[in-house]
Amino acid sequence: MLNIQSLLDTLSQFIRDRDAVYKSIQEEKNLKEYFIASTIATLLFGAVYGIVMGFYAGGLQILYDAVKIPLLLLVSLYVSLPTYYVLNGILGGDLSLRQLTVLFMVSISLLTMMLMAFFPVTLFFTLTTPERTFTTYGFTVLINVLFFGISGVTAVSYLLQGFSRIHGENKRWVLAMIIGSCVLAFVGTQLAWVLRPYFHVSEAFIAPPSGNFYIALFELIIRLLRGW
Repeated sequence: MLNIQSLLDTLSQFIRDRDAVYKSIQEEKNLKEYFIASTIATLLFGAVYGIVMGFYAGGLQILYDAVKIPLLLLVSLYVSLPTYYVLNGILGGDLSLRQLTVLFMVSISLLTMMLMAFFPVTLFFTLTTPERTFTTYGFTVLINVLFFGISGVTAVSYLLQGFSRIHGENKRWVLAMIIGSCVLAFVGTQLAWVLRPYFHVSEAFIAPPSGNFYIALFELIIRLLRGW
């Protein structure tokens, strides 16, 4: 079982010594330690960022978002993981399911660490924008979409480097990575929409399903540009 210091050391290694992390995964060393550390980081940092998001609406939404963000990340990962694994195997990749799972979890934990880097910015805009108009709501949604987008790209980049490092000269994993990443992106964004509302004042944990993330985001941008 990881203690706090070893947990922090492991998370620091994820950031500062990724080559050592990739090598350990390639050699199937420290997989349990990496899995536990990355899961704890995803749950903890995701919950903290969710709490900050929930401040916009306040009340129950703070608690809801503390649950929703880790849930969003973990469900998206485990729904998409079989696609990666099967495609990787069929197309000639070398990763076992254990290696792939740990590499994914480490990458998702990097996503939550990036969100924590944006934590002060999100909190600043939330606290300094007391009025709750449609314009401020739209801005809050878009800035969080931006932060999640940047964090997601960081995670995919980490994952891509891991695939490349572990497979070495074998490049047959590339198509699996492209397809799997698209699946992960679509699953993640749609699940984010299903788990809404993140910023609305609502007693419902999940809003009734309707539409999708992309249509809603497009309509929000159009309304902001029109000024209503």
